[in-house]
Amino acid sequence: MAMRGDDFIGAGYDAAGEKLWLLKGEAKSNKVLAKATVTSARKVLNRDSGRCTPDSLLFVANRLLESNDPDDNMLGRSLRDEVGLKSLRADRIDHMLFTVSGNGPHASLKEDLDATGTNRDHYVVNVHVEDHQDFIAAMYQEAEDLGDD
Repeated sequence: MAMRGDDFIGAGYDAAGEKLWLLKGEAKSNKVLAKATVTSARKVLNRDSGRCTPDSLLFVANRLLESNDPDDNMLGRSLRDEVGLKSLRADRIDHMLFTVSGNGPHASLKEDLDATGTNRDHYVVNVHVEDHQDFIAAMYQEAEDLGDD
C-alpha cells in the first residue's frame, strides 16, 4: 500500500508508558544522492505540519487492532484517537530521513539536519552501497520471488 508521504512510521509510548510518540520517516534511494533529493525528502517530512497522514496512521492502527496482543490493540486505539483528535504535540512526532545511495553521505544531509527546527527530534541515516544499481535490482528480484512461494 502506498503510504502517501509516510514511507515508514514508528509508534510507541514514552518511558512511563503513558504518552503516545511517533516517528515519521521518509526514505530515498538514488545512485547518486544529491541536495535536490534531500530537499525533496525534508519537504515531505514537513508536510501536514510534520504529522503522519491520517490514511497512514489508520493503516498501521488497523494492523495493530488485528493483533492478538493486547499491547498492540492499545497502541492501535491510541493511533486511531490521534487521527480523530490530532492532539499529539510536534515534540512527540520525531522525523527521520533514511537514504541509500551509491555515493557516501552527501554534505547536504548534514546541512539539512543542522537547519531543522528544535520543536522535535530529527534523525538522518545514510547507507552507502557501492554497487547501488545492482543492489536495488537484486532487492526487487527478491521481492518478486517472495510472491512465487
